[in-house]
Amino acid sequence: MKIYISIFSLLLLMLFTFSCSDEIMDEIDTDPNNPTDVPISMLMSGCTAATPYWVTGTTLAWYSSIFVEQTAGAHGQMRDADRRANINSQLSENSWAFHIYPRLLPDLKLIVEKGSEGGSEEGKWIDVGIAKILQAYTFLASTDTWGRIPYSEATLGAENRKPVYDTQESIYAAMQTQLDEAIADLQKDHISTTGGEDYIYDGDPEAWIMAAYSLKARAANRLSNIDASGSAADALAAAANGFASMEDDFTFDNWSNDLGHENTWFQEENERRHHSISVTFYDILDAVNDPRIPLFCTQLNGAYVPAQNGTSEEDQAGTIYSRMSDNVIYATAPLPIMTYAELKFIEAECHLRKAAPDAAAALAAYEAGLDAALLQAGVDTASAETYKAQPEVLPTDAANLTTDMIYTQKYIHLWPYGSVEAFAEWRRTGFPTLTNPFEAPRRFPYPQNEISGNAENVPTVTAYNGVWWDDGTED
Repeated sequence: MKIYISIFSLLLLMLFTFSCSDEIMDEIDTDPNNPTDVPISMLMSGCTAATPYWVTGTTLAWYSSIFVEQTAGAHGQMRDADRRANINSQLSENSWAFHIYPRLLPDLKLIVEKGSEGGSEEGKWIDVGIAKILQAYTFLASTDTWGRIPYSEATLGAENRKPVYDTQESIYAAMQTQLDEAIADLQKDHISTTGGEDYIYDGDPEAWIMAAYSLKARAANRLSNIDASGSAADALAAAANGFASMEDDFTFDNWSNDLGHENTWFQEENERRHHSISVTFYDILDAVNDPRIPLFCTQLNGAYVPAQNGTSEEDQAGTIYSRMSDNVIYATAPLPIMTYAELKFIEAECHLRKAAPDAAAALAAYEAGLDAALLQAGVDTASAETYKAQPEVLPTDAANLTTDMIYTQKYIHLWPYGSVEAFAEWRRTGFPTLTNPFEAPRRFPYPQNEISGNAENVPTVTAYNGVWWDDGTED
């Protein structure tokens, strides 16, 4: 009997041990600090911060600013870039290989999957719409930056380590469709309201809808060299539903004074100090006594001293050249992604370019954009009116408005935070005339990890080849 009791007790112990071990091992194998699944709310907060950070506000922006001569390289990598000493596969690897493709785009895709029909959080259509807009913005900015990029086979992870590079034409078409889908999603019945986890519009679907239409206008306008009048008509149709005022600007405004959480340009200026005011940019302002000069630029011994792109001296200390003013670059400074002023400049250009040009409508849109740009820069009313009284700034006769006037004000307005867009616009329009003695890149080089791991698909181009909407040819 004792033998049977001992055997039975041993069996119970073994059963208890094995049944518990599965549960215990499940817990042991799970890192609570690295969950394998997170809710949409957590993904949304990360994505609405990461998109402006990695697409608009760091490496791509800093180099673009040098290429389009909104700033000049005063030190380190930016001075090298100004002299074309480092235009190679390492230039933007950090953005592509560590942030946009492995982190941002997969997280946005996951939000769409979770919130859409059949997803684990089905019915969160506001989140889905927001994610699609951020996807579209990221893909459009990425193809503008590099040319052909992975799109249709992107974010598949281990399923496809060697994605094909889609044509820029197909990506532009797909993103217009995706923005339409986002607009529709944002108007669907939803099971919850996105709130504080959205760091851009605090979950306001109407604001996101206006942002989507405004991005559609920007994307349509980019194709002016492909279809001049058609792109103008498409841009104007989208703009009619875009931003209605400066209050609608697509802006990230959630920086803080905490170390590492400040505005990205502020971090760059305080930690690296690679940029000075470019003579190209300054001369455009100075030619018409622009009231933004003292708001934008620092002085040295009572004078403004811009730097010549490509030949400037080493000046990390800021004792030789003027730098960006702390009126613009400060810890909590808003980072605009797209603004009402930019949209009005797009409308002005398109009214001049459409099949039946409308100079009066162009002038009205141009003045609205100019007013918004001056106000956003902090120009007082009296100074703004004095500035606008100059016919080369604001003509009294609509027939005298030129595209160069529009391009000038748009270029100034995009300084410094819109440099990625300014670089694309220079390639599209040829404005401004660059003064760097070295040839300007027309795209960013593909990163080394792609060249090494996906060589059969990476286009064989240099940084000096145009992209499709620039020269009309794919790689």
